[in-house]
Amino acid sequence: MPGGPDAISTFTFPNRIRFGAGAIGELPPELERLGVHRPLVVTDAGLVASGLLGATLARIPAITVFDGVHPNPTERDVADAMAVYREAGCDGIVGFGGGSPIDAAKAVRLLATHPGRLADYDVTTGGSDRIRPDLPPMIAVPTTAGTGSEVGRGALIQLPQTGRKTAVLSPFLLPSVAICDPELTLGLPPALTAGTGMDALTHCVESFLSTSYHPICDGISLEGLRLIARGLESSVSDGSDRAARASMMMGALLGGISFHKGLGVIHSLSHALGSEGRGHHGTLNAILLPHALRFNLGAARERMGLLAAQMGLGRNGDGPGHLITLTEILLARLPLPRRLGDVEGIDRDRIGIYARLAMEDHCHRNNPRPCDEESLAALLEDAW
Repeated sequence: MPGGPDAISTFTFPNRIRFGAGAIGELPPELERLGVHRPLVVTDAGLVASGLLGATLARIPAITVFDGVHPNPTERDVADAMAVYREAGCDGIVGFGGGSPIDAAKAVRLLATHPGRLADYDVTTGGSDRIRPDLPPMIAVPTTAGTGSEVGRGALIQLPQTGRKTAVLSPFLLPSVAICDPELTLGLPPALTAGTGMDALTHCVESFLSTSYHPICDGISLEGLRLIARGLESSVSDGSDRAARASMMMGALLGGISFHKGLGVIHSLSHALGSEGRGHHGTLNAILLPHALRFNLGAARERMGLLAAQMGLGRNGDGPGHLITLTEILLARLPLPRRLGDVEGIDRDRIGIYARLAMEDHCHRNNPRPCDEESLAALLEDAW
């Protein structure tokens, strides 16, 4: 069960947020307010090709674009972007895209003023204590409604030194500003809308079930869940539904704030499964969600009942079971694979390796039910 006020807890809260249709127009004045005159835009080639950047960047003088971020960003991506940042004499950063470009932008921001390699700042080895506040300004502009990285204090980067997705985590990594414009998500295809949306939903569920004490984030996660439940299927079935897109972007933002409280076993496993750059993070979370809820049922029944009530499933003793069933039905109705075996690039013979990597990840530390390699391997088998 979550802790209580008898234990000392630390609460940190997010950044300046500009939210609403057309908010992207606030990017130039926000850069000016931060004193950024030569920004580096960190993004990916697909977003550049889509034309989504064009009109916005035309209004910003002396801008430099790095579009080499991969779907699961690597240390090489960050190093290449860092070289461009220094060569162009940049004085600030814009992360433009989904979670991958925004996380890569945070890592560039860190290395702009901190020595060494990203592995030196791994949260599992005390790296957070080495991160200082002297970072260049950064604006995050999400183009998906999922990761919540625009209001998150960490970055996930694949590092060869650890052999896994590695979290670099500090309140100082919170973007200076988040510009959240739902209209930037209107062209997102159904499968990506579904995968990123399920990522946001999982953030709300896992953070609410997390054992750390943070009643502020608990309330935020419940409101995020309500908005996502209202907008997810509508935004998948009709990508031009502006009300649904707005609900999803705000729900994802609230999910990103809520996981300041911590996450759980789902994220440790999805980080491990994606450690080789395969499998969309949100899709992996979606597949794992009902199995992880079953795994946690005995340790989190009361809280799962509250989540069920928030999803309109009633307040009786059957609520937790109905919640698990709803996640299975939702997955079946979305254009996503339903089993891990349907995800290209992950190997059933490596389940033991995935379980080991998951135990090296920090997220499971707040899971309601303690886990070990054996129990995580069994959970993966159930989801296969």
